[in-house]
Amino acid sequence: MPRSKRSQSKHNVLVKGIAKEYKDKGYKVKADVGGYGQPGTIDGVRPDILAEKGGHQTAVEVETPDSVDSKRDQKQQKAFKDWSQGDQKKHYKRIVTEK
Repeated sequence: MPRSKRSQSKHNVLVKGIAKEYKDKGYKVKADVGGYGQPGTIDGVRPDILAEKGGHQTAVEVETPDSVDSKRDQKQQKAFKDWSQGDQKKHYKRIVTEK
């Protein structure tokens, strides 16, 4: 089920805020929202944020209550966990917004 307009808006605001936090800490940031370059895909799935610094990469995925555990969410979790598993320089963070 796609996100509602309100839910998508909350999602985008949170993604922009998190991207700014990484940028303020000196990370090179790509984010799937306006104002940032779009991150590449990982196993065919695009993270909301890809932050890089000092050889380390962090993929961040933001979910809303209406997108949690959807088929898309499950595919993203698998792709990003597989990407980061066993590599100390790759990290995956999943954040779920409140209602």
